Amino acid sequence: MTDPATDLRDRYGVSRRPRWFWPLIAAVGITAGVAWAAWLAFQPRPVSAVLYGYDVVGDDSVVLTVEIRRDEPVAVECAVYAQGSDHAVVGERTVMVGPADVAVVREDITVQTTARAVTGVLRSCRVAD
Repeated sequence: MTDPATDLRDRYGVSRRPRWFWPLIAAVGITAGVAWAAWLAFQPRPVSAVLYGYDVVGDDSVVLTVEIRRDEPVAVECAVYAQGSDHAVVGERTVMVGPADVAVVREDITVQTTARAVTGVLRSCRVAD
């Protein structure tokens, strides 16, 4: 009678890679991905902005207050929009904020709406072209 282990090796072959090979490849890939994400996260950003607040003035407008931080006095382009109660965009606007001598500025942006807004959203702020 033949050895069952020998019969299986004849049928399916023998792996040439050690058992630890694929876990090692996965660990190296995960480490590289985490290192790349950390490198991106700590890159200096010329402009950062947060939505400081919003005020629904009426059925046809909302005022958003955006706080903009920049290292250098550069012009900034910010895009904001207003959402209705059904999460539909009811108004949007892109504004240019000129260079300033201070690093942090708060800008009030009025957005005209087609229906009553329930919230305001900051889409993006970037250095103007």
